[in-house]
Amino acid sequence: MPAKFLTQHCTINWHGTDDDTPPGHTTAIGTDAFGVAYLWLFKGDQPTDDAFIGSILIPDQAGQMPVAYGPGGGLVGDASDAKAALARLADRATEK
Repeated sequence: MPAKFLTQHCTINWHGTDDDTPPGHTTAIGTDAFGVAYLWLFKGDQPTDDAFIGSILIPDQAGQMPVAYGPGGGLVGDASDAKAALARLADRATEK
C-alpha cells in the first residue's frame, strides 16, 4: 500500500521544519523499503509511527505529478503545491 510509514522500513535522510511545514508539525524526506522517495508529515516534532499524518510521493521521472496520501495510504490528491498539500494533510488529520 502506498505511503504507509513504518520507521523500521523507511530511511529518513532529513527531518525538521521549513516554510512549507504546517504549525505544530514536522516533515521528513526519505525512502521507503522499495527505495521510493517521499516527503512525510508528522504531528509534533519527531518522525514516529504514531505521529504520521500523511505523505507526498516524490516523482522519479520528469512530467510526473507529486501525489499526496493519507496515513492509511488513501489518495488525498495532487501535490503540485507542496505547502498546500501539507496543509491539506494537516487539516484532514485535525478533522478526524
